[in-house]
Amino acid sequence: MISLLLSLAAGACLYLILLNRWLIGMKDGPFKLLPIRGSMIAIGLGSAAFGWWAAGTVWLLAPALVLLAVLTGELRRLVIRRRCRGSLPVEMTNFGIALDQPDTTTDLAVLRYELPVSAWRGPDLRIVHVSDLHLNGDLPIEYYRAALAKVAELTPDVLVYTGDFVTRIEFATLLPDLLSAATGRLATLAVLGNHDYWADAERVAASVRSAGVTLLGNGCQTLDADGHSLVVCGYEGPWSSAPWQPPHVAPDELALMLTHTPDNIYRLSRLGFTAIFAGHYHAGQVRLPMLGSLVVPSRYGRRFDHGHFVVNGTHLFVTAGVGSAVPPKRIYCQPDVFVVDVRGTAHELSL
Repeated sequence: MISLLLSLAAGACLYLILLNRWLIGMKDGPFKLLPIRGSMIAIGLGSAAFGWWAAGTVWLLAPALVLLAVLTGELRRLVIRRRCRGSLPVEMTNFGIALDQPDTTTDLAVLRYELPVSAWRGPDLRIVHVSDLHLNGDLPIEYYRAALAKVAELTPDVLVYTGDFVTRIEFATLLPDLLSAATGRLATLAVLGNHDYWADAERVAASVRSAGVTLLGNGCQTLDADGHSLVVCGYEGPWSSAPWQPPHVAPDELALMLTHTPDNIYRLSRLGFTAIFAGHYHAGQVRLPMLGSLVVPSRYGRRFDHGHFVVNGTHLFVTAGVGSAVPPKRIYCQPDVFVVDVRGTAHELSL
């Protein structure tokens, strides 16, 4: 019995690694669930058969070694995560999960962070970060309208979207009316995500632009904030085939980057950006109390699944997003919108 449980546990760990790093990132389509479910059944049956066959033999060391390697990887993740840990939110609205109410699909929270930037000599700036609407018909349009109304109430100076506006292309027609409900005082900027590319990038882009949102693609835009300039860039890799030239960022410049997946953090953090905004992970979408997320579509596993991190001196903000994909439910995992208030030298001198 012990050999069977040990083998099944090792098989489950291997399946989660396979699911996180490859299977969950496959392009949407009618056959996507086939390898996801097929590999789960194959690994489950194979693990059970191995556990029965290896009982009482030296081969039982194999699943034990797998579990040891997974444990070592998790310890390494915890060390790196602690090293990269940023600040906690200074304010949380509608945040909190009750154990007896696991369905948090539409319990939208607002998490506010403060970001001191000594090089910024302009006024305080409020950046509101929205991601992963995933319009697909599973959630009522009224939920999205309420979410964008909340965003408007936050009075952003710069409103940014980091992709996955839709899951199914037929819902792109809802974007113009929906997105126009909230705007940034200085600009409303966006990049596309993998689901937008899988659905139809050109049609999604047209709908987003018709709402008055500026799509950065792999480019940059300079904004004026009371006589002080800041630059906001976009990077839609790895899904975009458009050419991308790494932008030059001056050491004393307030520079922001929008990208869909946080997996780009190591490449982008070497360029000197002040902050990078990303989504994609949905904070796992299904989280277990005490254990956290299990499935995160990332080569780094759960390392940057949600929150504020600092990598190579660059601040990384990873939101859980507003919508949900497959499954169309969030379990113990609230959707959220991030507010990042940038404080510069002018703010410090006024205190």
